[in-house]
Amino acid sequence: MLEIHEVIVTPYLQNATILVCSKTGRAAACDVGDAGPVLDKIAELGCELEKIIATHGHLDHIAGTEEMKRLTGCEFWFPRGDDFIRESLPAQAEAYGWGPIEVPAVEHDVNKLDVLRVGDQELQIRHCPGHTPGHVVYFHEHSSQLIAGDVIFAGSVGRTDFPGGSWEDLQDSI
Repeated sequence: MLEIHEVIVTPYLQNATILVCSKTGRAAACDVGDAGPVLDKIAELGCELEKIIATHGHLDHIAGTEEMKRLTGCEFWFPRGDDFIRESLPAQAEAYGWGPIEVPAVEHDVNKLDVLRVGDQELQIRHCPGHTPGHVVYFHEHSSQLIAGDVIFAGSVGRTDFPGGSWEDLQDSI
């Protein structure tokens, strides 16, 4: 079974997600906008972090990734179609009044995979551009749970007015 735990992070109140395989206790942290609260929740859950993943490259979704990598030794799994956004993190942080942000290195391109494993659980990786060109979602078929990033929100859909966004692509993705 896959357990999903949300942690609110960043001044934008963005959800980071911890995915835990209940059989193995192994976990992935998704969209780590701030490492501290995510690490606190992982400690509370008593799970073992095995990877850091992201749905896309915006500041509020990956700003804490490099710190998380440094503190845990875990590798980063990222949709490389958003590299131009990831690489601009320092400029994004400055423009929005955040402190300095380190650009996290990527060890694995999730766009080259169909499935991501967390412990014994499999999540399908689906490319869903629109909010960003490289945006992906993670779907756990067994439980019908979706980690949607910023493709959909409660009662709404993701923005398309940032660089690389496309309303037409978002509609097709949804």
